[in-house]
Amino acid sequence: MNHFDVHSGYNLVILYSYSFSNLCAGFIIVKTHAINLLTPIDPS
Repeated sequence: MNHFDVHSGYNLVILYSYSFSNLCAGFIIVKTHAINLLTPIDPS
């Protein structure tokens, strides 16, 4: 029973860190797009 609890807890940590890194990556992508949209394009 203890082994199962440790294993599921470990999976939960992996899941949370995976979700967190996805969230951070998504935020960075959105931020980059926002900066690109707000910055006037100067072809010179």
